[in-house]
Amino acid sequence: MGLIPTVHLSVPDQLYRELRSKAEELGIQVTDLIKVYVMMGLKKEIGSTGESRSNSGEELNTRIIYIEGKILQISKLIENLINKISDLESRIEELETPDIVSEVLASRRRD
Repeated sequence: MGLIPTVHLSVPDQLYRELRSKAEELGIQVTDLIKVYVMMGLKKEIGSTGESRSNSGEELNTRIIYIEGKILQISKLIENLINKISDLESRIEELETPDIVSEVLASRRRD
């Protein structure tokens, strides 16, 4: 396997926070998110100049990373919805269940 070129990038704190937030949202690393954005930018540039696009392994890898991030994001959303539904079911159950303590207290007061 050949060496993979490395690029060192300095960005302002605010931009890094935005990238980190978006990467966490997608469930991917910041470096992978940057790769996705670079590939998207290159595709736009290639598309606007009329040059042909190639489905290289790098492009497929970028798409896979993006799709994996979206799947993780949807998975977390579903997990969150399941927790909320469970919480709502518990609350409804509490509302539907007669309050035994108040019934016992009321019966003792009558005696």
